[in-house]
Amino acid sequence: MDEVSEFVDLALEKWREKRDQSFIAYNLNRDEVYATGGFEGLPAECLIAVCYVDAYACVQAKIRSKDE
Repeated sequence: MDEVSEFVDLALEKWREKRDQSFIAYNLNRDEVYATGGFEGLPAECLIAVCYVDAYACVQAKIRSKDE
């Protein structure tokens, strides 16, 4: 399970970087979008990155909950 956990951690880090870069490229405020839930108006590149971050964060949380 360590290899899977490491992969998820790396993937999450990669997608967070991509998300942040895409928000910067489109001059969007990430914190504001998350606070208001304004995801439906995002450019596809931003929305895809947000979805991957969310998915990997869920997997990471599940893995960590099983470790406890």
